[in-house]
Amino acid sequence: MLEKYTFGQHDLTDITVIKCGTEDCLPGHSWGPGIRSHFVLHLITAGQGMLKTGKNEYLLERGDIFLVSPDTIAEYRADHEKPWSYVWVGFRGLIADSLCREAGLNPRQPVTKSEIIDKLADIIREMLKFSGGSRQHELLRIAMLYKFFAGLIDQNNQAASSIETRQAEYLRQAVRYIENNYADDISISGIASHVGLDRSYLYSLFQRFLHITPKAYLTRYRMTKAGELLRTSLSIGEVAHSVGYSDPLLFSKAFKREQGITPSNYRRDLEKNL
Repeated sequence: MLEKYTFGQHDLTDITVIKCGTEDCLPGHSWGPGIRSHFVLHLITAGQGMLKTGKNEYLLERGDIFLVSPDTIAEYRADHEKPWSYVWVGFRGLIADSLCREAGLNPRQPVTKSEIIDKLADIIREMLKFSGGSRQHELLRIAMLYKFFAGLIDQNNQAASSIETRQAEYLRQAVRYIENNYADDISISGIASHVGLDRSYLYSLFQRFLHITPKAYLTRYRMTKAGELLRTSLSIGEVAHSVGYSDPLLFSKAFKREQGITPSNYRRDLEKNL
């Protein structure tokens, strides 16, 4: 079953609806490869299918939303066993691209998943009630499109907040591990493994939140602890071992790089100030 409307529209507005519709696709039904002159969003309400953009291919199912951007070659096809059903809306305007990006969609990331797919799909279906050519119907369609993006952007912001919360927790776990194990022979790979992350991802978290690499953070923490221990009666070799260095010479070099002074001179300055 196919229900589709194409509308006339004013050009160069903030945003306007070009077309919208619903379709229960036949097995293997496809579009493209081709290029659209406007944005088209598809909301998959049932079944499965495939989207291909450039060299990337996505296997999609109910709950997925995919964007076809203007001047981007795309191809999509319904599954032969479980063909998808979807609703779609085509639009363009001065803020169309920025709204898509706020919703987490762009040519490089054309797919997102929604937990409120039925609610969003109902908004598109509501547009079909305003299929007339009057100015009133045009404004009502635009109002529905803004309502649609309000829901999609809110969902994306909540997801981003949830991701940031998880990232902060990963970072806290890594920092806690360093604080509890700095005296041992630990490595960045070992820290990442303990937290359950890839080493490069851990690196990106430290850079984003602390503006420092994990290795530099570990070294700085060790040297801070070393500075505290140099106030005690421990020898420099014992201090080195206490902060994870089996070689006192390597410790001395690391301490000087971090503090700008050798451990022995650091201790001498402390004694002068007593």
